[in-house]
Amino acid sequence: MTPELIAVITIGIGLAGLILRQGQRLERRIDRLEEQTNEWFSKLEQRMATMEIQQAKLEGLLEGLREAVTHPRAA
Repeated sequence: MTPELIAVITIGIGLAGLILRQGQRLERRIDRLEEQTNEWFSKLEQRMATMEIQQAKLEGLLEGLREAVTHPRAA
């Protein structure tokens, strides 16, 4: 084997190792981002559920207030 061929093969192996390593690193970063996104959405869902409950309470109060104001009382 010529020195040039050995150099080409060595560089090819080195690049293949670098590409695989970078792929694994990128995969770990994507996994972390996925976990963060899932956590963020879970918190958002909880906040939305709380807001829906609060909105339902307000709607009930407003409905009672509207009925109290618009319906005449018996004397």
